[in-house]
Amino acid sequence: TILFTLLLSFSMVLLAQEEETKLTRKEKREIKKQEQKEFEKTLATALAVGIDSQKWVLEANTLSNKRGSSVPVNSTLNFIALEGDEAFIQLGSNSGLGANGVGGVSVRARVTKYEVKKNEKKGTYYLQIYTSSAIGSFDIRMDCNASGQIATATISGNTSSKVTYSGQLVPLGMSTVYK
Repeated sequence: TILFTLLLSFSMVLLAQEEETKLTRKEKREIKKQEQKEFEKTLATALAVGIDSQKWVLEANTLSNKRGSSVPVNSTLNFIALEGDEAFIQLGSNSGLGANGVGGVSVRARVTKYEVKKNEKKGTYYLQIYTSSAIGSFDIRMDCNASGQIATATISGNTSSKVTYSGQLVPLGMSTVYK
């Protein structure tokens, strides 16, 4: 009976595969499109929880200065993280030569103000975060789409310099950053 059960389940798998191969290209595209929509809906839900609970990370894959010059960067070393009332801003490089051990600068700051505006129609977010640290105050302004796949944050501080982080916004638990 075990052999019969195995044989029956194996034949069911083969039949399912045959059914799948009979789908037209259009049907396969539709299935893929539906799966993408479901994935983005799941991301949007997780992102909304992360933003509401103030537990998220913007993993930057590009950094830009105030003149618009941009450079691709490692997203595990270049990020803005928020965990409740604490913000963590890091610039890093793969060289490992820097005060923070990852070839750059790290700042831990206390969040003094956190504002979120959501465009209900489009599902996009605009965040404004004010922080205070031992080396000064920082103003972070961020935009992101509903799923967090496209996010941009500009950080300005006590000086006239500005740094823009572009990448993806993920809930803290899904992040792969290295502090």
